[in-house]
Amino acid sequence: MAHMMHDAVKLNRKIYNATAPLYEERHGEIFNPTEQGRIADSLRSCLASLVTGAVAPRVLDFGAGTGNLTRQLLSLGATVVAADVSEGCLRELRTSTGRQHCLETTVLNGRDLAWADSASFDLVATYSVLHHVPDYLAAVGEFVRVVKPGGIIYIDHEVCPSYWEDEPEYSAYSRELAELQEVKPPPVLPRLPKLFARKGLWRYLLAAVWLKRNRIADEGDIHVHKHDHIEWAAIREILAPHCQILQERDYLVCRERQQPAPVWERWRDRCADMRLIIARKN
Repeated sequence: MAHMMHDAVKLNRKIYNATAPLYEERHGEIFNPTEQGRIADSLRSCLASLVTGAVAPRVLDFGAGTGNLTRQLLSLGATVVAADVSEGCLRELRTSTGRQHCLETTVLNGRDLAWADSASFDLVATYSVLHHVPDYLAAVGEFVRVVKPGGIIYIDHEVCPSYWEDEPEYSAYSRELAELQEVKPPPVLPRLPKLFARKGLWRYLLAAVWLKRNRIADEGDIHVHKHDHIEWAAIREILAPHCQILQERDYLVCRERQQPAPVWERWRDRCADMRLIIARKN
């Protein structure tokens, strides 16, 4: 079992080290104005819910990737420890944020947070990460350990239970979205100036070459199958003895780069594919 976990972490690290410069370009379902706005609102809610007394909250961004949450947290005045198994992702994160006294990066081992003291963070935040973690329930247990009393645990962008039930509404939404993207694919030209102005352009080009030569079926995903997926009831069982659940909500993630997002606007109140949970430690 330990050997299999090691192999899964090793594969995840290899893929993300190689493709990190392409991550944000490849994930329009995350890096679009609608979803970024929702994330910002969620993070503001988390920080407003803290009762730790911290003036500048210390936040663990678990599975920080290229800086999706980290950049928003820094803009909200937090001190951030951005942690990831991929040094390549952390390199991109540091490039995008610049040198900041309120940012620290650390490489995760994929097993635990042994390097972190108990009750040392005001907020532990993770987004679209747990499905990559071999023992994700152990990771949630570590979140409980390292967050302070009165601190917040924020878990977001993991598939919700209804996604696996093949609901007709979601199927109809998926078809409409696919038709839109086939007829009107996301525009490339408006993104080119930003691409060529980016720091580390050579890394982007090398990653594109690697990806073309090494076609990958996924990005080190593990718990993304009908027979093996994130079990929200099990997460609640770990949180419940130590935390108060402040929010648990299913939502439809926006997969359109443009704003307004017409298909998402039509379907967002009719179906869902993701869940978030926000809990405060007692």
